Amino acid sequence: MPTLKDTIDAFVASREVDRSTLGRLAFWDQQLGQFELSAITPDQVDEALVRLAERGRLSPIRGKETTAAGVPLKGSTQNRYVSQLQSIFKYARRLRLLPRAHVPPTKGIERSPEPADPNRYLRTEQVDKIVALARVMDQRWGKLPALILVAFHTGLRVGNLQAARWRDVDIAQRTITVLKTKNGQPIVSALSERATAELAKLPGKDPDALVFAGKNGRPFQFRRLWGQVCTEAGVPGRNFHQLRHGCGSALASAGVGQAQIMAIMGHRTLTASARYMHQNAADKMQVVDRVFG
Repeated sequence: MPTLKDTIDAFVASREVDRSTLGRLAFWDQQLGQFELSAITPDQVDEALVRLAERGRLSPIRGKETTAAGVPLKGSTQNRYVSQLQSIFKYARRLRLLPRAHVPPTKGIERSPEPADPNRYLRTEQVDKIVALARVMDQRWGKLPALILVAFHTGLRVGNLQAARWRDVDIAQRTITVLKTKNGQPIVSALSERATAELAKLPGKDPDALVFAGKNGRPFQFRRLWGQVCTEAGVPGRNFHQLRHGCGSALASAGVGQAQIMAIMGHRTLTASARYMHQNAADKMQVVDRVFG
């Protein structure tokens, strides 16, 4: 029977993994990595989560490893650690490292409350302002408006968009294909008319070229420009990933069901898309209050 560490290593080797995911996996490796998968108990997981809460948030220090920042973790962050461990056990079961009847030690773990954060999602009207300003502020690269609209209208992660090549884009069919996603599964995303029009305006469409490359052919480092545009739009401090959250929130607000949100955004679990459903309920409540008082 493989250990948790062995399984984590295999999981990382099987897909593209971002820095945040690596950090969460490193925590579980440190806490329980030496144990065989089938031997890990709910009590061990619970004790590890207590230690996680006591540790709090980490802050990077230049030239050194991260250190405790003295700030408690948000409930949503704690829940992501639990979901990360769940994903490892699901991966192990898919590889038949565990029998199907095996009950993962994360089952029944109480999730931390996640109060709604109004700054977590970029809303449509905010994105429209950002795009309008990007058109005039992005004079050197010229691709930021397209990148923003494609990210917001598809919900694709920025890493997937930066790796996209023109052969992955079908302007006529209005699709963009990501062959390798965070969860290891390919996804074909539908492009809105606005996003398609922005892509069509971009110069040069060599099939092997990156869609959002700079003049050197490599992914363009746009984050400083993004920050300047957001500040000018009156929403300073927003990170680009909030466009993905904004996509999910906008879909839920429009009444799109959870299963469809999962398909559009490439989620594999209901938990991942459930975070947006409060927005669906909030918008419905406004309608009910307006109609029935």
